[in-house]
Amino acid sequence: MEINLQPLLIHAKTISEAWFQIIYHILDRSYIQPIQRGSFERVEIRYQLSSLVVFIEKPWEDMVPDIPSHLGIPSPTTKEYIEEYFLEYLMNPKLLPNETYRYSSRILYQMPKGGTQLDRVIKMLKETPFTNQAVLEIGTPEDHDICYGKEGSLDPPCLRIIDFKTIPLDNKLILSVSVYFRSWDLWAGFPTNLGGIELLKQYVAAEAGLENGPMYAYSAGAHIYGYQLDLVKARTFKK
Repeated sequence: MEINLQPLLIHAKTISEAWFQIIYHILDRSYIQPIQRGSFERVEIRYQLSSLVVFIEKPWEDMVPDIPSHLGIPSPTTKEYIEEYFLEYLMNPKLLPNETYRYSSRILYQMPKGGTQLDRVIKMLKETPFTNQAVLEIGTPEDHDICYGKEGSLDPPCLRIIDFKTIPLDNKLILSVSVYFRSWDLWAGFPTNLGGIELLKQYVAAEAGLENGPMYAYSAGAHIYGYQLDLVKARTFKK
């Protein structure tokens, strides 16, 4: 099978629209990849895109994918779950006994000079809104040795970086966010991840005195799993 090396480019108004565009195209644009490390190691396959680039104009609108009721399949997320994800997995750094990290434990990492990484980013955006340094680092080099997933195998964070930028637009200062995922479950993870990150962006914008703006997302490991194939076919009406 010939693999398409060009990125799948998505321009959407909302997270829900972006999600549907991606799963509509994924079976035509992906290649089959055995899973050799991480989640579902040696027991599943991925339908993976060589590259994914997403631009979402209004990520605060319509975060939850629409699933027609007659299909009889649940939406991959809910508004309540997105809010819980934001509060627990992006803003609560306390780890459970079986957790080696959370995104929130990195976002709210205690800095050597006091405060958290998130505090630093908000302070930078307040004082120097056009900085290129307002970055939340989620991944670290040590992750290759210390981060274990639920199955007990090494599984470093999928989300690696959250990058905030201020853009001057119509006499306003607009806050955008760019994220990179090393690996990304498009069916179940995409809408919840971006919904939670949108809530984080809203929080940062309010704290820094900026207007809320668009979202950019990138991945060279975006995929669906084999067990999700029938769900994708059902939602996209593809055989």
